[in-house]
Formats: sequence, structure tokens, C-alpha cells
Amino acid sequence: MKVLYINWGLPLEDKTYKEIGMVMVEVLPFLHKVEYADSEGAIIHINDEGEEVVKELRDRLYYIDVWFEGENQEEVREERIKRWAKKKGMAK
Repeated sequence: MKVLYINWGLPLEDKTYKEIGMVMVEVLPFLHKVEYADSEGAIIHINDEGEEVVKELRDRLYYIDVWFEGENQEEVREERIKRWAKKKGMAK
């Protein structure tokens, strides 16, 4: 079992809703339980089989952060911001 953190923060952009939906559709088959959810994120437990799916999905996210317990949240966020900047043509 893996603990997965999903954080989208506020305020939400239209593209953020799309990414939240994309993540939920991808992890739903592996969902064991929802530990916590509110307007800014969720903590869910997924089966081990979903780990690789989430890691591949994470490379396509630009507006929300997704990380597993034990991973560094700030590193995940920095990687996402770099992807966003590259997509927008703002990368150094």
C-alpha cells in the first residue's frame, strides 16, 4: 500500500480541474481508501501496482503536485514548475 498526496492549492485555474480529473481517473482502479480530502488536496492510499502509473502521470502534470509518502514534496514541486516553465517557453 502506498500513501499518495495530491495538492492543487487555491485559486484553481481551469486547467487545474482537468489535471485533478485526470489524476483521479488514473488512480481510481488502484484506490484502497481516501484518508483525507478538502478543497486544496487529498491524501489517498493506493495499491502498490498504481505506483508506476502515478510516476508516469506525474511527468504530464503542470498545475498540481503528486507525491508519495517518503518523497520530498518540494523537489516534486520544483520539477513541476520547471516542466510548466519549459512548456510556456520560460525555462532558463
